[in-house]
Amino acid sequence: MMVLLLGATLPATAYSLHYHDASGIVARRWLTNPIIVAFSRSLSSPPPNIKAGSDVVGAAQRALQHWAAAANIKFLETRSSATSISPPNTGDGISLITVATDNLAAFGSSHSPGRTRVFYDSGGAIVEADIALNPAETFSSDGTAGTYDLESTFTHEVGHLLGLEHSAVIGATMQPRQAKNGVYGLPAITQRALCADDIAGARSLYGAAAEIGSISGKLLMSRGAAAANSAGLMVFAEEFGSGKVVAGAIASASGDYQLGGLAPGSYRLIAQSANGLLAGTDIGAAESESVASTSLVRTFEISRAPLVVKTGVNSSAAPVFLLPNDPPATIHPRMIGLNAELSTVALPLEAGKTFTIYVGGEGLDQIAESGISASSPLIRIVPQTLSSEEFATPYPVISFQVTVGTDTAAGDYSIRLQSVSGERSYLAGAITIRP
Repeated sequence: MMVLLLGATLPATAYSLHYHDASGIVARRWLTNPIIVAFSRSLSSPPPNIKAGSDVVGAAQRALQHWAAAANIKFLETRSSATSISPPNTGDGISLITVATDNLAAFGSSHSPGRTRVFYDSGGAIVEADIALNPAETFSSDGTAGTYDLESTFTHEVGHLLGLEHSAVIGATMQPRQAKNGVYGLPAITQRALCADDIAGARSLYGAAAEIGSISGKLLMSRGAAAANSAGLMVFAEEFGSGKVVAGAIASASGDYQLGGLAPGSYRLIAQSANGLLAGTDIGAAESESVASTSLVRTFEISRAPLVVKTGVNSSAAPVFLLPNDPPATIHPRMIGLNAELSTVALPLEAGKTFTIYVGGEGLDQIAESGISASSPLIRIVPQTLSSEEFATPYPVISFQVTVGTDTAAGDYSIRLQSVSGERSYLAGAITIRP
């Protein structure tokens, strides 16, 4: 059996789809339904790194329920006296969820809150997946500052168990960097619930083909363009009208991309470098000189007109899209923030309120007052509040006020930045509104 270890900071490939070659896509998924998952006895008697009184079993059960509600996925929960995940090259056929301390060696020096070890058969189907929480990190279910949220961690790792990898959408549960409680002065619970991108990923693997649609295409570099190839470019779709981010993917080395699991509707597609707020190696881009050079590619729209997606149909924004031969990009957002704190996780905002948002990165001192907007027409930027801020960063940090309309629907939305020279950059899904 083949094995792959996935965690919150491990490099991965292409979110929910693995490109086999230019002619086809190979998805790695379970072929059995229901998926039998064993709860280790350690969940009922957790170690001291989990706050006493925490609802460990309930958090794991709710994590399974989130994904079961997203697509044609069923889980059969069992109990096991085992506490250790299977060795790297020898699966035992039991898909175990454990919080025991004897899994410490699986994490090495990593500070990742969880790891999922996935086993495949010779045909690429998943036959076992073991989830372990990091014994060197602390967890709770009540929002205790400085701890990881149990349900958020389990929900992320169950996504890996299903075959999903890391997402480039900042507000996604499957984005590679989970916040601890207390970041932005808030409990880190938004990743308990799945966002549209997570659901699209699940449906791309487990949805009925007749009920969902997809978008695919190919990105090619123009002669003399800034980058050597399109590997590591992120493509994401926004719902036309509402501005919600609904799906994201990373282009392959040959420029192929596919956004699957989409509901019928109209979308606009944007492509930009994945080497920014989330590093390319976090979200599926191989670490190489050619991928690093995609940071030179400017953000661009693949489809200016709305792209209509129908059920059971693979739409194409452009079968082959030639990337613009623009000058190298100079805007590189690295951090976002709220409550005078910078981080790399989504900004949890509430409808009907006004917030001060921070963004840091190279070139941000060139952003014009009129060059800041949100993908939703109901999220309004107050241009005259644009200010420079002093943080201990090697790049400039700006702040501005955002007013979220009372009718703004739950979902993830992008922040758009444009310099005085007209160059643009998107923070895809950086604003997250939850019910």
